[in-house]
Amino acid sequence: MLKRKMLRDVSNYKVQFISIFLMAFIGVFVFTGMYVETSSFETTIDNYYGETNLADGWIYSNYLVDEFLRQVYLLGATTQMDRQLVVNSHADLENNPEIVLHFVENNTISKFYSVEGNEFDVHDADGVWLDKSFADARNLKVGDEISFKSNGTEIKKEIHGLGYSLKYVHDMCPATTVPNHTASGFAYMSHKAFPSGNIIYNVLDVKFEGTPEMYSKLLEYRLDGYYSSFLPKSSQPSVNLVSESISQHNSLASIFPPIFIILSMLILSTTLKRIISHQRTQIGVLKSNGYKNSSIAWHYIMPGFFLVVFGSVLGAIFGPIVFHILANPSRISYFKFPYWHSIASTNSIILILLMGVISLLVSYYSIGHIFNESPSVMMKPKVLNVSTSSFVEELNVWNRLPFNFRWNYRIIKRNKFRSIMSIFGVIGCTVLLISGLGIYGQMGESKDWYFNDVNHFESKLILEGGIDLSKANSIAQMVNGSPIMESSVEIFGNKTQMASLLVLNDTNFIRITDDNHNGMEIANDEVSISRKMADMMGIGVGDTIDCQLIGSDKNVKIKIDKIHSSPFSQGLVMSPDKLRELGLNYTPTSIVTSYHVNGSYDGVGGILYLNDLMDGWNVMEETSMIIIVALLFFAIVLAIVIIYNLNIMSFMEMEREISTLKVLGFKSIYLSKLLLTQSLLFIIMGFLLGIPVGYYVLSILVPAFGKDLYFLPSISTANLAFTFAIMIAVSIFVNLLFSRKIKKLDMVESLKELE
Repeated sequence: MLKRKMLRDVSNYKVQFISIFLMAFIGVFVFTGMYVETSSFETTIDNYYGETNLADGWIYSNYLVDEFLRQVYLLGATTQMDRQLVVNSHADLENNPEIVLHFVENNTISKFYSVEGNEFDVHDADGVWLDKSFADARNLKVGDEISFKSNGTEIKKEIHGLGYSLKYVHDMCPATTVPNHTASGFAYMSHKAFPSGNIIYNVLDVKFEGTPEMYSKLLEYRLDGYYSSFLPKSSQPSVNLVSESISQHNSLASIFPPIFIILSMLILSTTLKRIISHQRTQIGVLKSNGYKNSSIAWHYIMPGFFLVVFGSVLGAIFGPIVFHILANPSRISYFKFPYWHSIASTNSIILILLMGVISLLVSYYSIGHIFNESPSVMMKPKVLNVSTSSFVEELNVWNRLPFNFRWNYRIIKRNKFRSIMSIFGVIGCTVLLISGLGIYGQMGESKDWYFNDVNHFESKLILEGGIDLSKANSIAQMVNGSPIMESSVEIFGNKTQMASLLVLNDTNFIRITDDNHNGMEIANDEVSISRKMADMMGIGVGDTIDCQLIGSDKNVKIKIDKIHSSPFSQGLVMSPDKLRELGLNYTPTSIVTSYHVNGSYDGVGGILYLNDLMDGWNVMEETSMIIIVALLFFAIVLAIVIIYNLNIMSFMEMEREISTLKVLGFKSIYLSKLLLTQSLLFIIMGFLLGIPVGYYVLSILVPAFGKDLYFLPSISTANLAFTFAIMIAVSIFVNLLFSRKIKKLDMVESLKELE
């Protein structure tokens, strides 16, 4: 009998129970989808790093002779070493793409991972193992011949294999926003393939025990002056960006899904309280007929429990599938790795069990009071809560206030728990919408900032390596452009950071801006650092920093004169004169111009157009934007579910009062207005309280987008207006649905309870 009654209850309260199911499903769907996808990516990368033996650090030196290796070993912390000669070259192909050549001694650390052709062989002097992404973009296959030109020397080899390198999981040159596999790549060869028999290595891959800071100090103490720089793996650009991407998605997964889960439990609690309140007489009859409290409790607990568990199971199944379909296409275009491990996370099972346990506890708490009441008391209609007059009702103006306001004020005061739960639900919706729209807006604002306020060129001509300054200036005059130098520097401090370096003359093609996107001047004798890099390093105007240009063995001290703001690529900006003053060579890497350049020029390796960079930006942000849009969609669904529940609970709770008002002559349209007013009051209160919480969540999420992107946690007026408009629109729509219920309300049936 109780089972049949349970099915009738589920049918009668189907909207509330469907809401509970949806909330549990969405919460677990989003959490497991984001968590499993991120964990799978992290596991894949960790396995890849493990298989290829990722180095703990890289020592750059032109003195990597046997005695140097002996001294590195004598540091005591070194466990493994492997030398390489790394040089830049250009492939003898259309547009002369840049290829980084690695001549490897042993291939024991940071190994090449072959996926086509032969395994990498350090004794093969005739073959080359090529970047698979570059080979695919250029239609190169195993067995083809390819030539490289480096420092006036031509190297011609047969492709013996295609594969990947963990140093290039993400490979982005300073001139572009995303990897361009057609324009650049890498290649691995045996040290025996070097054209000259006397190979001079310049990179030492090392594995060591202890912290990078400790190892760096040991290295400096023993070999200071014999190496140019030491790069720990945490600062290696590719490793660092992959780590930031994983951290970003973990942050999203840890903040948004718990809000869905908490709100689903709130809906479960309010639903059960309403059911118990409406079925007091039935519970009294059951108790008087000998049913135990435990049987009655399980009768009311089980529907919610089963729906929560069922929704959680479906969410755990479909979440990872859907998020993988959404995120994977853009990720594989942004990162290069040989395989994908999709893991079955035990956390999903734990979350399902946790959801079930929480639903049991919440349900028991919601119905626990029925055990303390006797059958005779429960079979009588529940005495309405009688609240004493508050100070507001004692004011002279009270009687002059509209009936609508006075009626809703007393209803809210009488049903405090339901009112608080409703406000919390609206706060949750507001937080999700504001933070999601905030990130979405910041991504769009940063794009507009970078491509409209910072960059004003149409074409960027990428210069070949080794081109002299006079040749670069000559090309710049031909296209009416301006040469610039883009490189990377290592900044030393409490922690070492890789930063960008932009060296440019006074030009209108690239504008340096402040936080308000306004242009700012940097004098020839000044150095400016981006605000985000300054914040990360704890640097201010007037401070002096130690840094080293990548590719140079000279450490320089730089005084910071200004702080600028950049939406992308954080680091230093200075003039060529200032760079020379520091004792460093000014070597232009590209030329920017307002012309759409189509011709070919000697010394120009390729041409990038602003639209190409914009397309690259779109690819870069696609994964994050897909997830944000998905979260916004679920936030809107959440708003609809919560506001609908808010109204249906209000209607059920006030059914008797509404019937009484109808008997007294109030029109149905006016009664709909009463419900709408209450809903709007909850929305306004929850919205106002949700704004600071949403800003706080946004301030937590913004730093998770990596050190290259600079976002300011801000909530625009349009963001607030859109969020509020969604809530109001949903409330009005739901109210229109309930206006029909009010018209069809059976007044006799509703008032019979009082007999």
